[in-house]
Amino acid sequence: MINAITIIKKKQGLTYEKFQNYWKNEHAEIVTRSPLVGTYVQSHPIYNDELTFEDTIDGIAEIWFEDTNAMRSLAATKEYKDIQDDENVFIDGSAVKLIIAEDIITVEGDVSDYKLIIFMNKSSNVELTDFRNDLVDKASHYSKKNLNRMKVSLPKIAGYKGDKSPAWDAILTFWLDLEVDQQYVDEVSSDFSSFSKNTIAKLCNSVVVQEK
Repeated sequence: MINAITIIKKKQGLTYEKFQNYWKNEHAEIVTRSPLVGTYVQSHPIYNDELTFEDTIDGIAEIWFEDTNAMRSLAATKEYKDIQDDENVFIDGSAVKLIIAEDIITVEGDVSDYKLIIFMNKSSNVELTDFRNDLVDKASHYSKKNLNRMKVSLPKIAGYKGDKSPAWDAILTFWLDLEVDQQYVDEVSSDFSSFSKNTIAKLCNSVVVQEK
């Protein structure tokens, strides 16, 4: 299985509430019309006065496929064109980032509706293979209060070609059993800071739109 992770930014002028409502209710219905779309999950960042956030990421959409051929099959359909046309209503197309990744579950447990997502770029002086191996090893032995489940999403090696590379070298997802505060976010980010020159942490509500 591969995970097509789309990182999106809302159109300028839309409130977060209108953006998230449209994405969850209107756009999701269009995405799930296609029989080629399997499990589809939206992660909606939580914005409030008690949490700091980096505002270049307003949402994360994930769709799982058997392989890249299955993903290409969707891209060739009318349903996919409808999806793209509707994205123009609420998404800043210039800011969209697509990462094709493989997921590694490092902490087994229940999926919850509340999660922390950390986006990571490796340090320039670290080899990609070493970064990935060390990160997965760390994540496989990680434990923390309120943590139910954890995964590491690693971009396919094919995404590193010539001068091109994915927007992020790894995405960590932590499913939590209850809401946490900014201190918790900072502590988890600090635990993994040695692996990365750049991180963005997002607390999100998870919306499983469709599961197959």
